[in-house]
Amino acid sequence: SLVQPAHAVPDGYSTHTVPLNASATGLAFDTQGVLYALETAEFSSNRTHIRVIHPDNTLGTDIPVTGTDPNNFYVGGMTYDPVTDGFLITDNTSDGRIYSVSKTGMQQTLATGIPTIADIAVRSTGEVFVTSALGNNSGAVLQVDRATGNTTSVAAGLDFGAGLSFDTTGDLLVLEADANNFSGRLHRLPMTDDAAGLQIGSLTLLLADMQSSYGVVTDDADHIFTTGNGGLFSVEGSPLTEAIFDSTENPSPFATAIAFDGGALPFEPFSGMDAGRLALSSSFSDPFVTLIRPLSLINADFNDDNWVNGDDLSIWQQNYGTTTTATRETGDSNGDSKVDGVDFLNWQLQYNGHASPPQAVAIPEPSTYSLLALALLVTSLTHRPRNPVGFSSRRPYS
Repeated sequence: SLVQPAHAVPDGYSTHTVPLNASATGLAFDTQGVLYALETAEFSSNRTHIRVIHPDNTLGTDIPVTGTDPNNFYVGGMTYDPVTDGFLITDNTSDGRIYSVSKTGMQQTLATGIPTIADIAVRSTGEVFVTSALGNNSGAVLQVDRATGNTTSVAAGLDFGAGLSFDTTGDLLVLEADANNFSGRLHRLPMTDDAAGLQIGSLTLLLADMQSSYGVVTDDADHIFTTGNGGLFSVEGSPLTEAIFDSTENPSPFATAIAFDGGALPFEPFSGMDAGRLALSSSFSDPFVTLIRPLSLINADFNDDNWVNGDDLSIWQQNYGTTTTATRETGDSNGDSKVDGVDFLNWQLQYNGHASPPQAVAIPEPSTYSLLALALLVTSLTHRPRNPVGFSSRRPYS
């Protein structure tokens, strides 16, 4: 197993974690930006839940899910299904099943008898595809008929078929794990629509000998992100190369489930709250989901809880006057390494709003009179409680 040191996300991004009852084996966003996290079933149990995480990170009502094998529920993957506005979940039971689960917990079996079924993806036009993990070049990508549950092989010769994801053009990305050393191989399966229906081309290898070999997604600009041994990776460049994007303090994390939620702005550094979000399960054992989003050039959410409120003001108060070593976590809203009056004004602009505004706002240094007024305000605030009347300490989740 390769060992990776702790690694923070690149400049311009922030991470936030939402607690779960167990690690997530499946993640999916719906069209409203709600995140659904399918928790790992306990050993020898066939019951688990989908946790509902709203865009403000508050938790909704859990959705129960039950496997048909009374002694086992090993999830291969989960995806949002635009046809039913629900979810498709694979169950690697002895005969391999696909469950269709609604947002109210109604459940039916869509297909059975798919050996070593792994990940699942739905094309925007409604077609369902899964991978199998038979090894010895016996794995495949299978298309599943919604009406009958029958499968048709559309790509063969894989070892452990792992991650599936569609890009914005409708092509299918396939991440394969080598059966001998579990290194990854990334493929593209081209698909086009014409009068005769969906046309599927031949599998094309994009990148081999990858450290990641589990999950794959693309953002709204078709940048590729993968998970596996070491954490979260970005795959980019010409020719394509793999680079670590996020890792935890665990020296050898194995990130698994991953999902992307597109926004009004690209998933780029400092694009702000209106950009997209990545969600991932950082390892098999971590009972939380990690959300990664771009920061804004101006961001007064100093404690990264997606609220700008009295807690952030307290952080600014505690560190006011720092001149060379400040970070956003210590009250620097504009990245100039200082905690000063400009940061307080930015906090005022964003109070009770998003963690960052739709666009970066340029604010000049305050005048002498403004600084004098600010000094009087700071003096008075230091004699007040942590959350004075009018400052909300609301949290996105309890």
